[in-house]
Amino acid sequence: MATKTSIANRFSRLLLLLLVSFLLLIVGATTIMEIFRIERQLQSTLHSDAFNTLGLLDLELKTQQRAVSRTAQSQLSINSLINIGTEQYYFHHALEDLTLYTAIEDALLFDYAGNALGDRQGDIGWFSPQLVTDTLSSGRGDVKFINGSFYIIEPINYYYAVQGGIIAKINLDRLTEAALANLDHSYDLNIHQKWGNSEGDLDAMGIKVSMYPAQDLLIGKFDISITLNQPYISMLKEISPWLTNFSILALIAMIPLVIITKRIGQKMATPIVELANEVKAGEYPVKAHASDAELATLAEVFNHATQEINRINEQNIQEERQSGQSQIIAIVDTVIDAIITIDSQGYIATFNPAAEGLFGYKASEVVSQKVNILMPHKFARDHDTYINNYLSGKQARIIGVGREVVARRKDGSTFPAELSVSEMQVSGKRMFTGIIRDITSRKQDEAMKSEFVATVSHELRTPLTSILGALGLILGKFADELPPKTHKMLTLALRNCERLTLLINDILDIEKLKSDQMVYTFHRNNLYSIITRSIEDNQDYARQHQVRMSFRTETENAFIIADSPRMQQVMANLISNAIKYSKPGDKVDILLSLQGGEYKVEVTDVGTGIPEEFLDHIFDRFSQADSSDTRRVGGTGLGLAITKSIIEAHKGSINFFSTQGQGSTFFFTLPCENAPSLPKAQQVADTLAEFQILFVGHNEDLLTALRNQLYPACEISAAESVSRANLALGQQPFQLVMMAFPQNEPIDKLLDQLNRRNIPTVFLTDGIQDIKLPEVVVATHDIHALNIGNLKSELCLILKTSIPRVC
Repeated sequence: MATKTSIANRFSRLLLLLLVSFLLLIVGATTIMEIFRIERQLQSTLHSDAFNTLGLLDLELKTQQRAVSRTAQSQLSINSLINIGTEQYYFHHALEDLTLYTAIEDALLFDYAGNALGDRQGDIGWFSPQLVTDTLSSGRGDVKFINGSFYIIEPINYYYAVQGGIIAKINLDRLTEAALANLDHSYDLNIHQKWGNSEGDLDAMGIKVSMYPAQDLLIGKFDISITLNQPYISMLKEISPWLTNFSILALIAMIPLVIITKRIGQKMATPIVELANEVKAGEYPVKAHASDAELATLAEVFNHATQEINRINEQNIQEERQSGQSQIIAIVDTVIDAIITIDSQGYIATFNPAAEGLFGYKASEVVSQKVNILMPHKFARDHDTYINNYLSGKQARIIGVGREVVARRKDGSTFPAELSVSEMQVSGKRMFTGIIRDITSRKQDEAMKSEFVATVSHELRTPLTSILGALGLILGKFADELPPKTHKMLTLALRNCERLTLLINDILDIEKLKSDQMVYTFHRNNLYSIITRSIEDNQDYARQHQVRMSFRTETENAFIIADSPRMQQVMANLISNAIKYSKPGDKVDILLSLQGGEYKVEVTDVGTGIPEEFLDHIFDRFSQADSSDTRRVGGTGLGLAITKSIIEAHKGSINFFSTQGQGSTFFFTLPCENAPSLPKAQQVADTLAEFQILFVGHNEDLLTALRNQLYPACEISAAESVSRANLALGQQPFQLVMMAFPQNEPIDKLLDQLNRRNIPTVFLTDGIQDIKLPEVVVATHDIHALNIGNLKSELCLILKTSIPRVC
């Protein structure tokens, strides 16, 4: 709920807001004016600095020219040129003196033909006769800018005839050093686009000035420009002291303004507050105590509006009462459900037409009768007790809860019904409304479904398992003796039996999921072993479809808390789907990786992909893409729905991405064994037992009995064959092995491995076996006469030093 504020405070805040806005407007306007002033001042400063820089540059160049001119006009230079052989010593020193304290980089003497004189003729790369041609012909000094350098040329005259001259090459860095030394702005000096010198950021937002030299300057005939830039941010340094002082004064001025506006607001709001208090008190007619005409008018409006509201409310209440009663009666009489109301003593107050048709009573027969007449005798006598208990504050059995009950008709017959009861107050009395619906048809449907599921489970799966085993035995032992045609027919029959078994299992699993009857047994398992076992199980299926499988992993110790058979079912669904939607010659990739605290499994195929319109329904029950490829491979459309439910029961997540015509990738994540993802009931410490047992064999009943007896002190992993047992021993440590004997495979390699690892082994034999026991076998038990309690005690003796709590 929003916080309420007084009118006085609102007036005060409004006045203060206006004053502050006016003050900010003044500050903003004066600040802008000050910025414009500083900008004009900076622009003038930049013009002056640019002008002075060009003047200094011109002065420096003239100074260099005068130095060369004085040297050329000296009598000794003239004599040196005429008597070059006798005055060479002075000539060299004079030219060297020119380069000592000036910007002249190099200087040399040339004769009337434009040839350089001296012993440097071979190493002068910058001199050419064309540089001095104009000077020799005109007899006047000149300054030229060629190839990024200034050249000062002065003639040497003897009796008004040009005998030669001096040419000096100017070092531009030294020439411009003094002119640019005092600039504290960003600058760019450019000469003929051949030479330039810049400092700072000229692209920064700011005041920029560009200038060219006047034509009356020596540098005026050259294409010389200088650009200066002063960033706007520097203006803050100029304006910040003024703005700070102005702001402080404004804040000081705000203190009396706050006090004044608060008092003005209170004075303005007082009449309105008085009027509001009278309206709130409800003392009509309301009178305005102030002399303001507006408040008097407002008080009259309040009085008139109140009278109208009261009149209209009374009228509406009467109309709504009459209309509401008619609507309620019409609704109750037309609904298809039976609606009955009773009072707190259990007597029927109303009985709608649907109730008449359901129970066979007329309303006149049951109104004012106890509601017990609609119940079987064994429930009728307890009904009054239920009502009394509820009225005394005890927990309700039906009221406000809803449940399935048995109802009795007028003829004495009973039927199942769905009853929901709610409480209401009518004219200060407690009443109860019951809505009854006949659910006979629903119960019949549920019974038929249960009967169907039972039939599928017992009448179809049992003989199908026998057929599947018989076909597998024939093809396994007598495959070489069968004619090709017979072998082909038996193989086809075996394949169809397997498909029918999968169909039945999927239907049973989906019914368990739907009724929340799916049971999970969580144990410590190696996800790597589950995946490798699934790959082995699907090798034959992959060969039938001419598809290869590839498995890559970052870890072989991926321990999770999971139901191993259910996780095998997940992997079988994903791998078989990837295989059957692949083309002959394709490859299915399986990847296991660790990402944070989760293991991620990816199954990728390069098959047909999933149609775009089907992507949102891929995990729905009985969902299949309606395409020729999908119908060709068959299936129930339940596998992925079951897979998703199993993964979510393991506190994981599953998803996919697919491109039609290029393939699909299904991936799921599961928490590591130490991740706090599973419920505490499933993540008890004892589940992570230190005592690990490997059971070798395919007797599921025996395995279940052993797990139930030894859990949670021990953890039993299962390997259905000797080859899988060898693989399991390589993936995790075991303290004991229980092996069903005999096996269909040679066990020599397995016994050698057990002997090397010094793992005690117990044989569970099928009857009495007259064999010589290997040293690693410490005990034998007959499966048919097995006493789990004795076996349990024997395990305590075998491993009492390592795990005493197994018992």
